[in-house]
Amino acid sequence: MFTFFKNKVDPKAKLKKVLKGYQLPSFPALILQILQKIRNPFSSAADIAQSLSLDPGLSARLLSIANPAAFSPISRIENLTQAIALVGLSQLESLVLGVGVAKGIPKQVCQWHDPAEFWLSSAKRAMVASELAQTLCPAKESECFTAAFLQDMALPFLVCKRSDEYDPIFRKWHLEGGNLAQLEREALEWDHAEVASWICAEWEFPENIALAIKNHHNPNVDHEHETAGPVRLVSILGGNDADDEVAEMIAKADTDYGISREKMQSIIDPSFERARAFVRIIA
Repeated sequence: MFTFFKNKVDPKAKLKKVLKGYQLPSFPALILQILQKIRNPFSSAADIAQSLSLDPGLSARLLSIANPAAFSPISRIENLTQAIALVGLSQLESLVLGVGVAKGIPKQVCQWHDPAEFWLSSAKRAMVASELAQTLCPAKESECFTAAFLQDMALPFLVCKRSDEYDPIFRKWHLEGGNLAQLEREALEWDHAEVASWICAEWEFPENIALAIKNHHNPNVDHEHETAGPVRLVSILGGNDADDEVAEMIAKADTDYGISREKMQSIIDPSFERARAFVRIIA
């Protein structure tokens, strides 16, 4: 159980109530096994590759990342152990987590949820957050990428499984903008970030990732539980690629973090392009 949960929160019970009895699917056992090996300091690349080889789809995704189009065919990597060494454990963990979540999130198109658009928006936030982390908090680059990529993972469950009460909130946000978490709190007893933290607990995510996701809309947290700036900054991007959202993020990066508008623009366009390539691999 996460230490930041208060009053003995039961994530399973909370999710069942919020999602009107919907049973959250189990996180794929093989994905959990791979993640455990990645996080085990005594695991070798060969150990991890052995588990990865049991999931051909995930193995192919890893090799796609390790073999970008810019590499010549003569340099092509076909060995999983070599691919792990090249990509690194942090990026591999982000890939494995993302694939596991993609398998568990609703795949149907709902009124306010198109899976393709959802994953592209998530990838854009992740790529921008990763670039910002290189400047603001290099040691947290992987955490920022993963938390930004998964920060809205509760939304597909809410719009598809809780549509009766959630549709008016989501419609208002889409049409009028504003802070989605605030709109949720005004109408309900929770917001999508808190629901995501319950999902993280059920799916045995690392606590630092769960905490970053939980607080990505909340600047009023104590220093010990403060979410990295890049994760909060990219949460401004609501998924519509609206010019005003991008402009707001650029302005906030300048005023709050001292990153110039020119620097931000040089980050955004290439990051959005990389996101399109990444989502073809992950989803």
